Amino acid sequence: MSEVVYIETTRLRKSRYNPRMVHDPERHKILLESIRRNGVMEPLLVYQVDDGYEVLDGSRRLEAAVEAGLDTVPCIIVRREEAPRISLAIHFSQDDLTESELVLYVERLVAEEVFKSVEEVCRFLGVSKSWFYTLRRAARLGPLDSGASATTLAMVEKTRVEPEKKKRIVEALDNYPLPRPMLREALREIEEKPMEEPERVLERFYWASPRRSGEDAFTASGVYEYVLRRLGGVVEFLARKGVETVWRVEVPAQDLMVVKLMWQRL
Repeated sequence: MSEVVYIETTRLRKSRYNPRMVHDPERHKILLESIRRNGVMEPLLVYQVDDGYEVLDGSRRLEAAVEAGLDTVPCIIVRREEAPRISLAIHFSQDDLTESELVLYVERLVAEEVFKSVEEVCRFLGVSKSWFYTLRRAARLGPLDSGASATTLAMVEKTRVEPEKKKRIVEALDNYPLPRPMLREALREIEEKPMEEPERVLERFYWASPRRSGEDAFTASGVYEYVLRRLGGVVEFLARKGVETVWRVEVPAQDLMVVKLMWQRL
């Protein structure tokens, strides 16, 4: 395991190999509050430059830590020559880049001869060449700040619906973000029910997705008791920690596919 060291925040700055260009204010607020309460739980990935360090992974954590008044943060130091490939692998696995960010970053790494070709990048990531070219086409579906990840847009691009409906799906996902398994099922339903508005389908799947009370996502940690029971025409899901119910959601009993997906996520 790599050694964790604490480095002064004044010696850290964002790496030029960080491909993220879109800033999410809401995520920043959540992260800032978490760091104020718990500190930086996950070490930053950094490499040395001159008398300081550039942050390869964790620039948002660094920004929040500085705002929270922390003097030092936990870091893992990697070799500078490994930085571009590590950055690409991290952001690809996290699926946290927009399609434009990922396409531009891949093309930049090829231009800087970190990789010899797009094909080499695809082999490094373990994906096919068609994956990258699908992303290029997907870049036409939404603006840079759409908030949808590259994988999400690629999934929408492959959907067998007209281009205008694809754009509506991307716009709706800003309001109704879905995890990939549920998005895949929602897109299938949109294909199979062309007369139904795609926004209605995504909204239904969104509200069927478990969320913690007062939050957009179920992010709590600990030991939970999960309860699944049928109440008349609906199926109720509960997650309890002790006597506290941390989330609750009802799904129409006829939506058996949604019920199955939710149970698989627990």
